[in-house]
Amino acid sequence: MTLIIAADTQDHLILAGDHCAVLTQQSNPGAPECVLTNYRKIYPWKYGAFAASGDVFLKINFLRLFLKNVSDGGPINLAQLAKTAKQIRTNSGVPPDISTGNIFFTAPGRVGFQLHCVSVKTDRILCEIIKPLVTQFSSADKLLEQAEYNAFNKQLRPAFFFDDIHAFHRHHLDLLTAFFAGYSAGDARVTASFDVCMLDKKTGIGTFWHMSKPPKQLAYVHLSEDESDAAPGYPYYVGGIDNSLLAGLSCQ
Repeated sequence: MTLIIAADTQDHLILAGDHCAVLTQQSNPGAPECVLTNYRKIYPWKYGAFAASGDVFLKINFLRLFLKNVSDGGPINLAQLAKTAKQIRTNSGVPPDISTGNIFFTAPGRVGFQLHCVSVKTDRILCEIIKPLVTQFSSADKLLEQAEYNAFNKQLRPAFFFDDIHAFHRHHLDLLTAFFAGYSAGDARVTASFDVCMLDKKTGIGTFWHMSKPPKQLAYVHLSEDESDAAPGYPYYVGGIDNSLLAGLSCQ
């Protein structure tokens, strides 16, 4: 149903997601599923990108709460936001084992940008920062074999390994394209097409691509009016570090 790839190449952050989404009716479990193959999972915001797997409405609740907290200023407790987002789903009659998922986003840290993951489980919430030269895969239907993980992760390269930034981009776009194509061949609910953001950890400059054959226009949904200037054009550049968020994220 979803394949999200989140990686830190040491000097850049990579966040990629396929285009498949499956909609079900909780009030009518016997109703046929609605499968979308043009659902965009990578959302630009002023500090890079968001992506998520799992319960779509849990993600929307979290992002709305998160963006409001960013706008209001002050410390942000990621675990508390996730707990509140899950409680909203519970109040709507959604069982705790359904309102689960992994939420990824880039944000400035004390030294450059970081890639965060908030994992909402049935009965607990975990937060982590993805470490350099590490990849995290999030897929609902298929567990990744260790050999598959190693084959992908060992091909991550920092930008200084290449002659220029274009070669860095091309290497990782080719790596992602091959992986999504191979994964989708064994899982009908993952598309070979995908969106990806690559963000410079030092400058905060990010570029977005839509990788599809043939190219096609996808629907785009703004998550917040505050970010309405974040148009879906490609490439898309985000601003530099805002010190107001440097010490604001926690997961207590």
